[in-house]
Amino acid sequence: MNNSVVTDACVVQLNYRTAMIEVFNNLRKSDTDALKFLCSDFIPVSKLEQIRTGCSLVQALEQMCLISPPDNVYFLAELLWLIRRIDLLQKLNTSQDGVQSLLSDSRFNHVSAYR
Repeated sequence: MNNSVVTDACVVQLNYRTAMIEVFNNLRKSDTDALKFLCSDFIPVSKLEQIRTGCSLVQALEQMCLISPPDNVYFLAELLWLIRRIDLLQKLNTSQDGVQSLLSDSRFNHVSAYR
């Protein structure tokens, strides 16, 4: 394998981890609780009950393959949009307009409107 490819993959992984750390460090307890509620259709309740921090929520989302490096963070962006934490979207290299335009297409909505 080309050493440059390995280096690029490490940089992408590092950027993803940095973004996730920045997001969960900026979540309040009420944000984490709201995110857990929105994820209750995707993560088993027994697992959600154990989640206390944004970090553990991000780990659960990764384990359920709902988000993954380097660029599969749309589900998290949708969640942040729904709890009105627009300020955190920039940490995921997305924008309010980008998420809003994707959400206008029902094919890209993951979270039930009833949540």
